[in-house]
Amino acid sequence: MKTVVFFDINGTLIERDERTDLPFSGAVDEVLGIKNAMKGVDTAARSDKDVFLEILTNQNIKFTESLWAKFLEVYKSKLESYKFSDVWRENADAVAFVEKLSKTSVYMSLITGELSMGAEYKLEKIGLWKYFKSGGFGEDGLTRTEIADAALEKAKSDIGDSIDSIWVIGDTVLDIKTARHLGGKVISIATGANTEAELKALYPDYLINRFDEIEIKRLLTEK
Repeated sequence: MKTVVFFDINGTLIERDERTDLPFSGAVDEVLGIKNAMKGVDTAARSDKDVFLEILTNQNIKFTESLWAKFLEVYKSKLESYKFSDVWRENADAVAFVEKLSKTSVYMSLITGELSMGAEYKLEKIGLWKYFKSGGFGEDGLTRTEIADAALEKAKSDIGDSIDSIWVIGDTVLDIKTARHLGGKVISIATGANTEAELKALYPDYLINRFDEIEIKRLLTEK
């Protein structure tokens, strides 16, 4: 039985707080020459480029590819500058769970609005990047659906089309909708952008607060 488990990053594998987006917001401010340009912008479950486009709209600045390229250059330098800081920390017991899951036949991947370079820095910091075979990232699409489709295609490229079971693990209502879009099941973790009540309202298959509440045997056998 081929099982694919897609993980979100912020609020799921990485603890989400006011420091999580410091490299991104710092790069935005530097490139645009505006202080606190991201104020009031909700970044949860969105692609980095979609967030960047909203910021430009709010500031009446026209998007150009050269501006985006400049942002990517500065963002990379900001990520590097935070590499040894504590802005990225393990969420709940994510590390132990991923390490345990890596010892099974499950194919682990990512569905995140993060650009792949941001995802790598964050997950390298907590020792998890090496466990993910592929992923859908912010450069794969503006919307979560586009990113999820890209992630699934990459997984199929690695393991073939005959996937028996798909799971999405995330902290937002959009992760629930993403799982449904992919025809899979969802484990919602109430540690991030949406409250337990908000998640429960969309009827996730499982609702947890810690990863050790997940029965790995069930992931391997339940379709």
